[in-house]
Amino acid sequence: MLVRFLLILAIAAACFETWRPAEVAAQSEVTEEQLEAVSVGRMVAIGSPNGGRITRIPLEVYVARVLAGEGEPNAPDAARQALAVAIRTYTLVQMGRHRREGFDLCDTVHCQVLRAANDNSRRAALATAHRVLTVNGAPAEVFYSASCGGRSEGAAQVWPGANFPYMQVVRDDDVHEEDVPWTLELTLDELRSALSRAGFGGGPLRSIEIDGVNQSSRVERLRVPGMRPNEISGPAFRDALGTTRVRSTAFTLSRQGKVVRFTGRGYGHGVGMCVIGAGRRARRGESLEAILTQYYPNLRLTDLATASVSPKPVPPPPIAVSASGVVVSVPRDSKVSARELERMTVNARESLTRTLGTPAVPVTVELHDTLDQFRLEVRRPWWVSAAVTGSTIDLAPAALLAQREGVEATVRTAMAELLMSATLADRPTWVRVGGARYFASASRPETPSSNVSCPADAELTLALSAVAQREAESRAVKCFARALAKTGDWKAVGSRQ
Repeated sequence: MLVRFLLILAIAAACFETWRPAEVAAQSEVTEEQLEAVSVGRMVAIGSPNGGRITRIPLEVYVARVLAGEGEPNAPDAARQALAVAIRTYTLVQMGRHRREGFDLCDTVHCQVLRAANDNSRRAALATAHRVLTVNGAPAEVFYSASCGGRSEGAAQVWPGANFPYMQVVRDDDVHEEDVPWTLELTLDELRSALSRAGFGGGPLRSIEIDGVNQSSRVERLRVPGMRPNEISGPAFRDALGTTRVRSTAFTLSRQGKVVRFTGRGYGHGVGMCVIGAGRRARRGESLEAILTQYYPNLRLTDLATASVSPKPVPPPPIAVSASGVVVSVPRDSKVSARELERMTVNARESLTRTLGTPAVPVTVELHDTLDQFRLEVRRPWWVSAAVTGSTIDLAPAALLAQREGVEATVRTAMAELLMSATLADRPTWVRVGGARYFASASRPETPSSNVSCPADAELTLALSAVAQREAESRAVKCFARALAKTGDWKAVGSRQ
């Protein structure tokens, strides 16, 4: 069996040196064995966010399966090949995205959707094998969406804090002239219900207005008078209503009585390659290279043999301290050492468990090297300093924390949230956020007056700016202090009983 595999590998490697896309198209059906051979040992571990079996797939087999799931079924070869390059590039950069769950990438829209590969998708993967988009010699973090509707979107408009200067807004009007706009009609009550499910307070919703558009003419912000908060970002609004209903943020709205009509273009977040647009460009004769240049004008098409496949700094193996039950991970050349971070974490846990009366649970702390790395892990805006998920604390870069409240203070606040989260899981967000900041602070706030309003969940989870976030957090602390003064027990704050 080993001899047979090595023979296949040698033949495939020799053929790959001389094959071109046109020659691949002329061959008989492409097999997964051929794709495995040209993957030269690169594997992708695929799992599900809901658990289940983890499958290891050769890289090029994975590209073919994702292409079958994400691509346009009847697209010409050049469009398939362009998307195959984008999929491969995305995959290499995102490897390890689910490392804490034991695999690299999931099989849902959170990462990339897989389907059974077909001959067309396998052919496109083979024709472009080893080719990726690079910036400064390394695979670039790239994206793609179903249809940009005539103009692509900037990454930072969808993911606040994303810093990809090489991905700019690109005009694509010339292949979207015949697009039929999508429409959606909803009542103000239906909109209020959707916003309430997303964590908004207040109501009734009195009106809805577009309060700003960005460079790509997509909705940046909407005003929702009567709700708390009374504004929401375009992407968050789309998520709240459902991304299959509000197909993109490239929409206008009009109102007649209590009915609001949305009219829009495109489908998806719009960042990077437009799958529909790429297909139309290929049909009019544009090549793989021309299509990639259209959507990724600042990136280079490079063979993996000459590209670095570690585009982001990888933290060293974590230092485990078994006696304390703490595991920490810091970047190379970090100004905060693993031992220092472990000491901060243990001290915070010991102090807070005494104050809160909770057990000393195991904790994992990861200090990220870059803001982009932190943002990718926690999917929160740039102004967030730490994120708590189960027994794990993710920290923004140390240099950034030094400009804010400091590493030690951030660890203490995150530790308080971690220790309280299980008890407060069914409470409003302000209870958990306010409680963590209350007990982590060296100076506890005085009991505030009764007219301080507690922030709605969305004020803390969907704030549009650092200022709005801090203001909501300040009110959360005051509300917690007021409630604690009444109950005398933090475990009872916010309880409906």
